[in-house]
Amino acid sequence: MIKAFMDQDQNLANSLKTIADGNTPGNNPRPGPGTGPGIDPDGNINNGQIQYQQTMAGADVPDSTDHGVPRTDLSIMGMTPDGRLFTIQGDTANTMGPGGGPGDPRRPDEEGGRNNIIFWKMDDHGKWVVDEVVKQPFPAAQYPKGVDGDISTIPTSTFNVGNDMYASVMNVKNWDNNTWETRSSTLFKSSDNGRTWQPIGPTFPNLGEGHNQPFQVQSFAPKDDGYVYMYGTQDGRTNDGMHVARVPAGSIGDVHKYEYWNGNSFSNTQDPNTSPPILKVPANISGVGEPSVHFYENKALATFNDADGGVYTSSSTDGVNWTAPQRVLGQLGSHGAFQSPFSGGNTIDITLSLWNPYGTNLYSIENSDTTGLGAY
Repeated sequence: MIKAFMDQDQNLANSLKTIADGNTPGNNPRPGPGTGPGIDPDGNINNGQIQYQQTMAGADVPDSTDHGVPRTDLSIMGMTPDGRLFTIQGDTANTMGPGGGPGDPRRPDEEGGRNNIIFWKMDDHGKWVVDEVVKQPFPAAQYPKGVDGDISTIPTSTFNVGNDMYASVMNVKNWDNNTWETRSSTLFKSSDNGRTWQPIGPTFPNLGEGHNQPFQVQSFAPKDDGYVYMYGTQDGRTNDGMHVARVPAGSIGDVHKYEYWNGNSFSNTQDPNTSPPILKVPANISGVGEPSVHFYENKALATFNDADGGVYTSSSTDGVNWTAPQRVLGQLGSHGAFQSPFSGGNTIDITLSLWNPYGTNLYSIENSDTTGLGAY
């Protein structure tokens, strides 16, 4: 009985502290130490289209740091078949580089180039907090002695088909000239709710003239027509736009079942290297960087970024013809804009990465592209 009273007193004390801190249900929790004033950790991002919700991972915040993810980016969002929110993290490191980003993985005391999966739970105040972490679910490919290996394997999207989970990854060969060059992209599969993953193919090598294979940075999006659509771009954030292919949902691992857009229709004879973009790059944008695409009840939505910290939306009623990109914000150092499974209706939630401090935050977006999306 004494213990029960002590527990009750502690719960009351925690509740009073929560109220004093402004974290009442329905209010966005304030960011942790070092993330800036107010509810916008960067101080410049909130505007009429985008609003800060909460800090997620990295940026040396205690929640993810205590679980072994002190500095990280991306936070690609998905839902396990058994109903848990998870994020797939990009390059994770113990420290931040001098100007931001992950610490140098070549240092003996650093562990850059890792990737992680974070499972999340919601606390009593409506805030997502870390529940569990899976470390290095997508290890870098091994190459023969004398052959340079990949610097890191970075996830680009995740999706489910039935009880199977999939993740697309890009294998980064180098980070020269302030961008990245991939060796290939490929798929991993999990049949145990995201705890273990195995590469399944197909592999999309970055071959050909200029190493500009257009499906190196991928976003897979299932649709209710029996196909999974593969959206892709060349490596880096300066490219010729977003391309598309499709594959029957039951044949994701069979490279011969993929049909590529030829300008008029999907074809299994179209060369993927010459498949034309379906979302071309406007003159004032460097490219379609790190696209995130999802088919909602009424239309499809793409979110992406460019090389100058711009974040954009575009919508489509058929997945092929897209509206002109709409600029949501421009903030140097921001990258990645990955849609949340809790999106829908007239708004979406996204995770957005900041280069400095190196971490991710959750934001909501509402504009003409998100209006009328319907259910996720």
